[in-house]
Amino acid sequence: MMDSMEATKAVNFHRKDALVVSTSSALREWAQVSQRRDLDVDLMDCMDRAPAVGLGLALAQPDSKVLVLDCDATLRTDLGGLATVGESGPQNLVHLVFEDAAFRSTRGIPIKGLDAIDFQAMAQGAGYAKVYEFDKLEELVLGLEDVMAQTGPVFVLIKVAREEELLPMPDRSMADGWATVRKSLVPEVDPEAEPED
Repeated sequence: MMDSMEATKAVNFHRKDALVVSTSSALREWAQVSQRRDLDVDLMDCMDRAPAVGLGLALAQPDSKVLVLDCDATLRTDLGGLATVGESGPQNLVHLVFEDAAFRSTRGIPIKGLDAIDFQAMAQGAGYAKVYEFDKLEELVLGLEDVMAQTGPVFVLIKVAREEELLPMPDRSMADGWATVRKSLVPEVDPEAEPED
């Protein structure tokens, strides 16, 4: 098991120019470490939809790597998302799920039965091309290079512990975040420019 903030920093180190969809506790930490907030989609009001939003971005931007930073508690509420991603088979999608041993996202209250769910088996059964699990920081830092090189969809379970109080959600609204990402992905057209033949 590793510190969740250190795990998040490791993901940031390997992300390069990937689009990142993050939610719940993963979003709280990601907003603190991301160095490309112009490529980050923050999901605050629809937390269990991270795989679906990541899938949409991956299909719309096939030349860009798309990372989904999810949590075990939010994934549990929409396991059907795994099947949709697996069936769609986006080769550029990496779905990272932070499994929190301390249950900080639910204020320390264990979710009954959550520890019995085998997310890896579900992802593999749903059609993810590769499945990984990391519970040591050193292995994660080294392993993410291989993860990012794989043809997706790829599922990564990261076993973490959050020892401190939850960080605040980012200040920007979801709409502002989407507008920033859209501007980064779609170059502005100069209205006075000559049209190409």
